Amino acid sequence: MLANISPTDKLFFLKTETPSLKDSENRFRLVVEASPNGIVVADQSGNIVMVNARAETLFGYSRGEFLELKVEDLIPKNIRPHHQTLRKEYSHHPEVRSMGAGRDLYALRKDGSEFPVEIGLNPLQIDDSNFVLSSVVDITERKKAEEKLQQLTIKLQFQAEILKNVHDAVFFVNEEGVIQDWNEGAARIFQCAAEEAIGSSLLDLCPHTGGHPFETRIKPAVESKGVVQEILRCALRSGEEIFIQVRVTRMTRADQSGYVFCASDITDRKRLETELLKVAEEEQRKIGQDLHDDLCSQLSGIGCLTKVLEQQLKTENASEAEMISNISEMIANAGVKAREIAYGLAPSVLENQGLEDALRDLGKRTRILFGVTCTIHTPGIDQLVAQLDANTTVQIYRIAQESITNAAKHSGAELIELILTSENGRLELLVRDNGKGMSVDLVTAGMGLITMQRRAELIQADFTIEASPGKGTSVRSSVPLL
Repeated sequence: MLANISPTDKLFFLKTETPSLKDSENRFRLVVEASPNGIVVADQSGNIVMVNARAETLFGYSRGEFLELKVEDLIPKNIRPHHQTLRKEYSHHPEVRSMGAGRDLYALRKDGSEFPVEIGLNPLQIDDSNFVLSSVVDITERKKAEEKLQQLTIKLQFQAEILKNVHDAVFFVNEEGVIQDWNEGAARIFQCAAEEAIGSSLLDLCPHTGGHPFETRIKPAVESKGVVQEILRCALRSGEEIFIQVRVTRMTRADQSGYVFCASDITDRKRLETELLKVAEEEQRKIGQDLHDDLCSQLSGIGCLTKVLEQQLKTENASEAEMISNISEMIANAGVKAREIAYGLAPSVLENQGLEDALRDLGKRTRILFGVTCTIHTPGIDQLVAQLDANTTVQIYRIAQESITNAAKHSGAELIELILTSENGRLELLVRDNGKGMSVDLVTAGMGLITMQRRAELIQADFTIEASPGKGTSVRSSVPLL
């Protein structure tokens, strides 16, 4: 009896002769309705004979409206003629496959809007009639995500290209300091290609005596502050020595955490600063020498003449003699001050007897000039100090001199201590007082601190200052011993 029923009635209208056939059709309908994809079933002529609820949602048609449509009504008008040809070809070679593999497919809603889809084709045969079940998936959100991902990929590729070709070094190291990424700027500055650098340790590419600053200073500072800036001195494998200014931040990528270094080669700037400082030191020495040899001598001569004049006036003009005596005393005080200035500008003991004796002399003069007890402790460093180059020696002395002078003038301290020791391949300078102290903001605002910091940078020394109201001030500088 099924031979007298149309294929559509067979599939969709419950006109069956046996309960088993009716049960099978009900199960089929339940499966179709439960599908998360839109289901559209059409006959060989393209007439739609069945849809599920998801298809109604996707296309905006009711089930009754669907049964009046052909599948071509669900695709954009410009491709309908070509689709009819493809549909006829498919009817001759039906198979389970994706529709339009490798191409972007779009469907047409009732309101005329288009949306991207993926369509799976499944041939069905009932008795002698053939149908095509199309599974329609709306991929609008996926396409949006893909577009965003593509835009992000393009942006990241653009940024990567910039980083690759930027003049400065940009590289990434893991927690242990092993290099993971290395741009061309890094290859140029460190004279090491990416193929060789990646997998190597930063501690080997930029070696340091004693503790490496990556472990001793950079990592702790990044952990506490989030970002750190340092000036490092690196001895390259070629033997050349360079200075780099680095900015280091923490970064986590995928399942790996580490540190991003942005580094500039400041070797030429450091050499220029060193030369300028040498010139300044030499000019300062000359000025001090001129003060001592010329001005101080003239003041001494004037003082002698005023003494003679004072003696001549004593018997006849006592008041004038007293005035001359006051002038003589002022000239003598001016002479003492001029000699102290000259000595501060050009401490001959530093050049003639070395750093330790110069520091002891500095402590003695501080006690005389300011009336403040100034103790100097330099235990067991005479041989190490003797190995320092002249520039390092001068800078250490100047840092100590500025620190002690500041404490004597401004802290109201009764005791100033200078301690110079050696530890872990570094020369450690500490100047501390028991004065009134002040906030770090006020301390760091002075030109004296800036000058000391600059001097420390020139010899690759660490420089820190600790101060708080009522607790005195401590100045520390740590110099690597090469």
